[in-house]
Amino acid sequence: MSLINELEELALATRLKRLGERLSQDVSKIYKESALDFEAKWYLVLELLSREKVMGITEISESLQISHPAVVQFVDQLLANGLIKTAVDNKDARRRLISLTPAGKQMHKRIGPILTVIKEENKKWLAEASADLLQILSELEKSLDERSMFKRIKIGLLERSDS
Repeated sequence: MSLINELEELALATRLKRLGERLSQDVSKIYKESALDFEAKWYLVLELLSREKVMGITEISESLQISHPAVVQFVDQLLANGLIKTAVDNKDARRRLISLTPAGKQMHKRIGPILTVIKEENKKWLAEASADLLQILSELEKSLDERSMFKRIKIGLLERSDS
């Protein structure tokens, strides 16, 4: 038995991260085999910009609920690959406005058929589980929105120290 599996709840974050990495790596392999210079981790930013057209890094971070440094990293990678462009905000010179380039718009179109199959296969895979994983994830996220794990652990430690 794997130590991570044996640790059960103590390794929850590791198992979730590992699962996410496996899914992302497999999708990135599909992009490579399809001769697309694209990483699965960039998808959310590309999708968001295709819908919103122009956004600042903070807006992207808040919209996707991804850390600011992670968004900066994705933006830098997408910029280096010519999929996005940046412009200085006329109202605030410190703020970078991000938008898709024509190549970014083309990439969004090119990955569309792959995304359709990914969605279908994810549905099939999720149906193999004994519970509705997406519903469970939504419930867990909502619960953490109401009280973070940090707060939960702090309270648990305080309760133990009081006994």
